[in-house]
Amino acid sequence: MLMGDKQIVTVGVAVRRETFARIREANGSAELASVPPEQEAEEFELHFGENGALDVLTSREPGGQGAIARFLERLGEGVQQVEFQCADVERATGILRERLGVKAVYAAARPGADGTKINFFLVPVDRPTGGTEKVLIELYERAKLTTQE
Repeated sequence: MLMGDKQIVTVGVAVRRETFARIREANGSAELASVPPEQEAEEFELHFGENGALDVLTSREPGGQGAIARFLERLGEGVQQVEFQCADVERATGILRERLGVKAVYAAARPGADGTKINFFLVPVDRPTGGTEKVLIELYERAKLTTQE
């Protein structure tokens, strides 16, 4: 489900709008992704080789109410999620739920940036110093290309 030996891992980093603008400008005004309006976010990706990328995220509006704005308000700038491309988000969600008992944030996959299908999972991770915290994992499925005959 995670693309076999072609695994693509992306780290999502949430930054304030000013930082977002500086990083984007320093990278040749990287192209913004098309993000669904209800997500109240802006983002672009920086690619490192074939299998890794950095997804730079910010809130669409200062003081917004979306997930990225809430993350920044609560935790400040930093790693917000780890993203994995998969072949079929719905199937992967079912496998995680049925075999591993991991619940998805959303009951069904939803539209993501640039026509992807996405779902999120809060996965508990033991801290080396004791206790646990949750890591946000995003599974995404690229939009399927269709050919017109």
